[in-house]
Amino acid sequence: MRRLKLTTFSAFKITSILLVVIALILIAYFLNFGNRIYRHFYGVKAGVTLNGLPMEKLLAAEVRKKVEKMALAIDRAPRNARYEQSTDTIIPEEVGLQVDVDATVKAVMEAEKGEKVELVVLRLEPEITADIFHSINKKIASFSTSGGGGAGRTDNLYVAAKYMNGTILAPGDVFSFNKVTGPRTFERGYSMAPVVGGMGIGGGVCQVATTIYNAALQANLEIVERHPHSIRVGYVPPGRDATVTNYIDFKFRNSTDKFIQIRSGAGGGYVWVQLWSQ
Repeated sequence: MRRLKLTTFSAFKITSILLVVIALILIAYFLNFGNRIYRHFYGVKAGVTLNGLPMEKLLAAEVRKKVEKMALAIDRAPRNARYEQSTDTIIPEEVGLQVDVDATVKAVMEAEKGEKVELVVLRLEPEITADIFHSINKKIASFSTSGGGGAGRTDNLYVAAKYMNGTILAPGDVFSFNKVTGPRTFERGYSMAPVVGGMGIGGGVCQVATTIYNAALQANLEIVERHPHSIRVGYVPPGRDATVTNYIDFKFRNSTDKFIQIRSGAGGGYVWVQLWSQ
């Protein structure tokens, strides 16, 4: 009798397990069937490809992931033309590219059966081209200062003027002396030299800031930020100087409707700045 009860219990347990397994299989089947039905109505149509890659039955979110992955290999920012001081040449601009993800996904999802879809790629034009460089051929202002000083100071004048040289300002752009010439560190070529109240890295660069300040005044450009020294300097008349620190900047705006280029240089305590326009 006991053996019969055990056999009956085992059979019941096995039957229960089989029923659960069958139920799970049926659930999985119907879920998969439902997924296939859903993809049939809402997924990409049969035979559709994107740049040769099969897209059939993919949903919009899945298509987006694939497009974003493809974009990683294509997207690149535009690069402005630039002046190379070491070779005295103009390096041509480079056009940028950007995959329009939304437009591409839309094109794939709306494609008809068997349609071959290509990525929608946008062309990003650089702001400054080599043609703009070549068109800047009229000098609109020129100013120079002579301040003398030791080797560290004269080196700093040269380094700051070098960083400014060739800078292009589009109409409305604001020139920031600290942004263009800084940060003033040993790694970027600056030296220790006298500053108001002692010694500091980049001492003397205020002469460069003052020189371009006076060139901007001569060209009637809008002065955005300018601070005078706490003491009088000897290389410009009173009221015509501009001091800079890590926290104080000199800025002016290209308030004309043309591109402007800064040309500058220094040597032996002498600094010159020219502003050229189209």
